[in-house]
Amino acid sequence: MAEYREVTPIAGPEAFQSAGRDAELSQAAIVLSAGVAVGGRSDRIDRPEALGLPEGLRGIGRAEKFPVGEAAAALDLDLGTHLGDRALRLPASASVELTRQLIERPAASTAAALVEANLHSDSVLVRTSAAVAALETTGAREDVLDRLVQGARSRDRLTREIGRIGVARVAPQHAVLRRLVLQPGPRPAPAGAAAGGVAVLTHGTFAANTRWWQPGGSLYGYLDALVPALNLHDPSFRWSGQYSDGARQLAAQQLLDWTAGLGQQRPDVFAHSHGGTVAHLATRRGQQIDRLVLMSWPVHEQWFPDFTKVRTVIDIRVHVDLVILADRGGQRFTAPAASRATVVSHVHGWFNHGDTNDPGYWDRYGLPAAIRV
Repeated sequence: MAEYREVTPIAGPEAFQSAGRDAELSQAAIVLSAGVAVGGRSDRIDRPEALGLPEGLRGIGRAEKFPVGEAAAALDLDLGTHLGDRALRLPASASVELTRQLIERPAASTAAALVEANLHSDSVLVRTSAAVAALETTGAREDVLDRLVQGARSRDRLTREIGRIGVARVAPQHAVLRRLVLQPGPRPAPAGAAAGGVAVLTHGTFAANTRWWQPGGSLYGYLDALVPALNLHDPSFRWSGQYSDGARQLAAQQLLDWTAGLGQQRPDVFAHSHGGTVAHLATRRGQQIDRLVLMSWPVHEQWFPDFTKVRTVIDIRVHVDLVILADRGGQRFTAPAASRATVVSHVHGWFNHGDTNDPGYWDRYGLPAAIRV
C-alpha cells in the first residue's frame, strides 16, 4: 500500500511558474474553476482563496458559449494549428499572464483563453482538466473530445477519473467507457447474512471493476479490521457504475432489494462518490440507514437523501475535489434546516477524489474515530 502524501495548493500565477505534482494539481484546479465560473456555477468552486481566485469570478458566467476562435484569440495562434496540432505545447508564461489578468480583472473571455492555453499544457492532467473546462466555455468539439479520451486512458488515476467524466458528459457510449460499466441487472443478495448489524461498502462511477471496495481490496480490508468490528458484509454491493441518473435510480432499487434479501432493516452504508447518490436515492424508496458514510460525494441538491431515513450522515471529502469540479457538483453538504438532520463533515487534504477511499488517508486524519457516532 502506497503511503498517503499530503498536497499543498499553490495559488494564482505561481502555480503555473512552479513544477511538481502540487503545481500540476493546482493548475488543474484553477483551469477547472475558470470553466465552472464561465458556465455560471461559480458557487461550485471550493476554497477559491486557496487558489488565489477572486470573488469577482461570480460575475463572469454567461449563457452562450464562445466561438472557439474568439476564446483562443489571445493566444496569437493560427486557429488551424490550435485545433489540429495535438503535440503543440505552449510556454507556461502564457498561463501565468492569463491567470494574473483573470485575478486582476475577472472576465469570461480571459477565463476562456486560459482554458484554451492549457489544452496545450505539458501535463496530461492539466490538458484533460482544460478539456473538461472547455465544455463550459466553447462546448464540445473534436479536439476537446480527443484530449478527454487521452485522459481517460492515462496511467494516472486522477487524470483517468476526470477524463472519463468528461467523455461521459459528451459521448456516453464511447468505447473508452464500455469496459468500465457493468450491464444493469438484478443483484441477488448473498446467502447467509451475518448476524446483527451489517455494514455495506459500495463504489462510485466507473468503479464497478476496481478492487478497493471488494473483499480482499484495500479499503474493505482496512474497514473490516477496525476494532470494534463493523461487520462489513462479504460481498460488497456492486452496481453498474454508469454515469447517468437512470443507472443510479436502478441501482437504488437494487440496493433496497439487496439489503432486504439480507434481512437488514438499517445497515451502515459506506459509499464513494456517486455510490452516495445511489444510497440517497434508495432512502427515497424506503431504505433505512444507520450510519451513512459518504466519501467524496458530489453534492447535487436533486439527489439529496430522505433525511428521515438516516440516523447519522458522515461526510468525508477533500478540499477542491477535481473530479467533483468536472462533475459540476457542489463540495459542501449540509442538510436543509427543515429536515432537522445533521451532516457531520470531515474535510482534509486537497484535490484528489480517490484519497477518501485510501486507508493511509483514513489513518492520517483519524477517521476511524470520526465514524464512531
